[in-house]
Amino acid sequence: MMKLIKINKWWLAWVVFSLLFTAFYMNALVGKDKSVFLPGDTTSGHYQIEQQCEVCHGDGFDDQATLQKSCMRCHGVELKQVEDSHPKSKFTDPRNADRLAILDARYCVTCHVEHKAAKTQAMGVTLPEDYCFLCHQDVAKNRPSHQGMGFETCDDAGCHNYHDNKALYEDYLLKHMDQADHLPEMQLPEKNLQQFFHAKDEKYKKVLTAEDMDFPENISMNQRTIYQWQSTAHATSGVNCLACHDKQGEWQFKPNVQICKQCHDQESAGFLAGKHGVRLAQELPAMTVKQARLRLHDDAEDKSVHCQSCHSDHAFNTEKAAVDACLKCHADEHSQAYKKSKHYRVWLLSKSDQSQSAEGVTCATCHLPRRIISDGGIKRVLVDHNQNNTLRPNEKMVRSVCMNCHALKFSLESLADNELIRCQPWRADARAGSPR
Repeated sequence: MMKLIKINKWWLAWVVFSLLFTAFYMNALVGKDKSVFLPGDTTSGHYQIEQQCEVCHGDGFDDQATLQKSCMRCHGVELKQVEDSHPKSKFTDPRNADRLAILDARYCVTCHVEHKAAKTQAMGVTLPEDYCFLCHQDVAKNRPSHQGMGFETCDDAGCHNYHDNKALYEDYLLKHMDQADHLPEMQLPEKNLQQFFHAKDEKYKKVLTAEDMDFPENISMNQRTIYQWQSTAHATSGVNCLACHDKQGEWQFKPNVQICKQCHDQESAGFLAGKHGVRLAQELPAMTVKQARLRLHDDAEDKSVHCQSCHSDHAFNTEKAAVDACLKCHADEHSQAYKKSKHYRVWLLSKSDQSQSAEGVTCATCHLPRRIISDGGIKRVLVDHNQNNTLRPNEKMVRSVCMNCHALKFSLESLADNELIRCQPWRADARAGSPR
C-alpha cells in the first residue's frame, strides 16, 4: 500500500510538471514574448523582429523556398539596385549546374543563417569564410597576383563584395585610376522635393499663412507651433493642419508614419526597410533606443524611433535631422568622432559662409544618401532613408556616397582603414591635405 502511494505521488508530480511545462510554452506561443523558442541569438539585422517568427518562416519552418521569399521581400530591392553580381539566374543557368552541387547559391540561407551566434561576424551577418574557394579555387592560375592569398581575405580592404563588385571591375578601375583624391567640386545632387511637388500638382504651389490654418476651434495652438509651421515647406506648399492631423474626422494629436507616407511614400518605404523602422513595418511598436545593440546615450534610452524623432513635429529642420538627431542617440566612437573630422568642419564652413559651393558632409550625407529617381515621369532627388543600403559591407558606399567627393582609390583606402572608421576620422587630414 505504501509503495502504491509513493508511486502515485511521483505520477502526480509528473502530471503537474507536464501541465506547468505545457502552460508555460502555450503562454509564450500565444503571448508577445516568444524568445523562449529562439534556438540561438539572431543577427543585428533581425533581432528587432525576432518575436515575429512568421516574418521569415511563414508556415513552413524548414522550407527553403519560404525562407527565400522572405529574404527577397525585404532585401530584393537592395539587390536590384546594386545589380547583384551573383543573382539566382546565374546559378539556374544549366552551364553552372556543376557549381550548384558544391554551393547552392540559389538560396540566401546557404550562406546566411540565423540563430548561429558563433558564426555571426563583426558585420552582423553569418558567412562561411571559405565560400569563395568553392568556386574560385583556381583563381591564381589566371591572376598570378592572387597567388598565396587565403580565401578568407577576399573581402579584405574592400576587394570583393559578393553581391556588388562593379566598383572593382577592371574597366571601372581603369576609368578612375588617375583621379585626384578630392574632386574639384562636390557632385551631390541638390534636393528638390518641394520643386517636385510643385511640378506634380498646382495645388502645392499655394503658400499658406497663419490665417489659413484649419485646426478645429476646440484645439489650442500655441504661437511657437504656428511660427514653426509657417517656416516649413508644408506651409509654402499648401499642406494645412488637417492634412496630417485628421483621421476619419477625428483630430489626431500625434500623426504616425502612415500619415507621413501619404506624401512621402518613397522616404517612408526606405525608413520601414531600414533598422530604424523595421519594427513598424511588421506592425510592432516602434523601436526604442534601449533596444539597439550599439552604444547609445543613457538619457535617450526610452525614446522611440519614428519620423518625428528626427524631423520633430512642426519644424522639420533638415540640418538638425542630418546631425543633431543622430548624435542625440548614437554614442558609439564612430558617431562621436564625427565632430572632430574634416567633414564636420567643412559643413560648419558651408553653413556660415553661403558663398561656399560645398554643402558639407553630415551624418545623413553618408548614411542617408541621395539618389535620382523618376517619380511619375518627373526627376526627383530622393533621400534614401534605408541606411542598410550603405551600411554593411561599407564598400556599398563607394559609388553612391564617397565618389561624390573623392577618387575611387582614396575611397577604397579610407573604407579599408578600420581604425579610421572606428574612432579617428581626423587621421584623414594628413592624407587629404588642406580643405578644398
